[in-house]
Amino acid sequence: MSVDESAFRKAMGCFASGVTVVTACTAEGQPVGLTVSAFSSVSLRPPLVLICLGDRTSNLESFRRGPFAVNILAESQRDISTRFAEKRDDRFDGISHAPGENGAPVLAGCLATVECDVHDVFTVGDHDIIVGAVTRVSGPEEAGPLVHCRGQYAGLA
Repeated sequence: MSVDESAFRKAMGCFASGVTVVTACTAEGQPVGLTVSAFSSVSLRPPLVLICLGDRTSNLESFRRGPFAVNILAESQRDISTRFAEKRDDRFDGISHAPGENGAPVLAGCLATVECDVHDVFTVGDHDIIVGAVTRVSGPEEAGPLVHCRGQYAGLA
């Protein structure tokens, strides 16, 4: 039985998720990042997380190589989510950030940041599942999370 791609996308859009910006650096040291909602904790012992990135993600190799940081956005950071979701070269312009302990850019004002080294990479379908070994966490900050559901931002009731 074949599943209609549009119907599948709509069904998956019903799953509310937090919003992150995942960041890394190119081999030349340039910061790169994109908005990612496919993020999850995997294990406490050892501390592992995963991100899922499409096979057409720009700078995919930077994330596959690592290190990377997962910046968990606060509800006040919609503009950052939108900026990092757009196809543009100036994503970091005017965005307060600094290198984390692992060198990946850490965005200011996030609820929390999880810095990772790459533990493993699995290619499944049209995505890479990148498992990160957590090397440092910062936060949490006292603010509401940025939530996305059905193609738009949502608040927590």
